[in-house]
Amino acid sequence: MVNIALIQMKGTPLKLQENLSKAGHYISQAVKDGVEIVVLPEMFNVGFTVDEELMKLAEPLDGYTVSWLKDQAAKYNIYIITSIYEQRESYFYNTMVMVGSDRSLQIYRKRNPTCQERMVWKRCDDPGPGIFETPFGRIGGAICFDSFSKETFEGFKQSGVELVIIVALWGTILPIIKYPDTFYFNKLLKHQSYLASEVVPHQYATKLGVPAVYVNQCGKLNFPMTHPRFYPTPDWPNSVYEFVGNSNIYDASGKKLINDVDSKSEFCSVKSVEINQVKKRPEISRVNIPPEYMNKNYYFVEPPFMFKLYQKLCFSGFEKKYDEMCSRNL
Repeated sequence: MVNIALIQMKGTPLKLQENLSKAGHYISQAVKDGVEIVVLPEMFNVGFTVDEELMKLAEPLDGYTVSWLKDQAAKYNIYIITSIYEQRESYFYNTMVMVGSDRSLQIYRKRNPTCQERMVWKRCDDPGPGIFETPFGRIGGAICFDSFSKETFEGFKQSGVELVIIVALWGTILPIIKYPDTFYFNKLLKHQSYLASEVVPHQYATKLGVPAVYVNQCGKLNFPMTHPRFYPTPDWPNSVYEFVGNSNIYDASGKKLINDVDSKSEFCSVKSVEINQVKKRPEISRVNIPPEYMNKNYYFVEPPFMFKLYQKLCFSGFEKKYDEMCSRNL
């Protein structure tokens, strides 16, 4: 049995020290409950924003946040997994980091930026397999929309992972009377968030026969929406994004292990999870599938058609904006 802590928290956009302080509080709380692996949400340290100011907070892998995580892991003799905003050479990435009690570091870079994320971080063509070796077993790690892809699932399956961990930022845009299309987007993103937080981790657990952990941010934040070219209506400058929360642990049968918390609020919960380690594991492998977002063959769990269409518009439509923002911040 391994004690795993889920820390569902709201990361305040662009407030690094505030977010690290909050995460540190929850980590120390989890340590009192005997935690061995701590899971923090995607972009826990900088919050969720596509504001150009985010680029000023990007860090290399030997930067402040990873050093802070290593200090926490060493101090408490634990492992921590999350994602950070990384600057690597001339690019910005959303990068999953697994730090160990021995100050070791394992990483993978997000493969599929979602919609407006494309303005501030890049799709990584060589992300790494997203598979981490730990004393507790072989862990398959995925960031948000990457968990929907068949290449992630098949890579985990072929590599014999014994635990799946997904960190995320899923939520929805709240409706705005002035912009009727926000009502449709609200329903669309609610459904997508349901798939991400309920269906996807359950499928990983039951199809691979291993526990699956899903950790999301929570709360609300201002999130002005800039639409890609060819979108037929104006931007939404005053839109609000609400995270779905819904973090949980699924055992190998697909049963939820956390039932005693408010799934939309901040919480820290430590649960004992059974991980069946094997003596001889297969070689770690990565499956690469071309990112044809309109092609069913790319997905392990199929997103709604309109989500894929909007995602495709964003992927092609924000390239110039990303390049312009990079040029001002490098």
